[in-house]
Amino acid sequence: MTVGEVNIYIETAWKGPAKRKMTGAWLVEYMLKTGQPVTRGGILYADCATENEMALMLIRKAFSILTKPCCIRVFTSCAHVLNTMQNHWIWQWQKNNWRNAKDKEVANADLWRACAMLIEHHITEWTGETHSYQNCMIARIRREAAGGYDNVTQSDKETGSYIEIPVPEWNTEVRTEVRT
Repeated sequence: MTVGEVNIYIETAWKGPAKRKMTGAWLVEYMLKTGQPVTRGGILYADCATENEMALMLIRKAFSILTKPCCIRVFTSCAHVLNTMQNHWIWQWQKNNWRNAKDKEVANADLWRACAMLIEHHITEWTGETHSYQNCMIARIRREAAGGYDNVTQSDKETGSYIEIPVPEWNTEVRTEVRT
């Protein structure tokens, strides 16, 4: 990875279209101009979401921390997101007012729209390849999913709110020298 290149890693606890308690993780990795590696990441929990919904929320979270256009490689095992991005369907849906080839409204159009706005200023490559963080991320999100989150309020359940779970060890501190 060189300066200006970013890797984004997206993992979800469960696969498939069923709505369920869902946990997912995002991690952004890049290098500062000084050569210092930086990572930022976290976990999201939803009381009721599909794999696609969670993956899109994680993509939004990861892309939202980027402050300038970058070359980004996105790693995800979410087949629908991967197919959509590799086949450029998102841009066709956008041109068609978020309607698919069968002239039906795109599922999760609001999430896709938000992702499109964040992604459009970057050069992206989307891959389903395994990566060095995968096992760590999956183990952590499964641990979080097993935690239950019984403190989720009824209004959170009804609104489909996502709870952010900080992961301090995934967020490197940028150290700068202080000159006196």
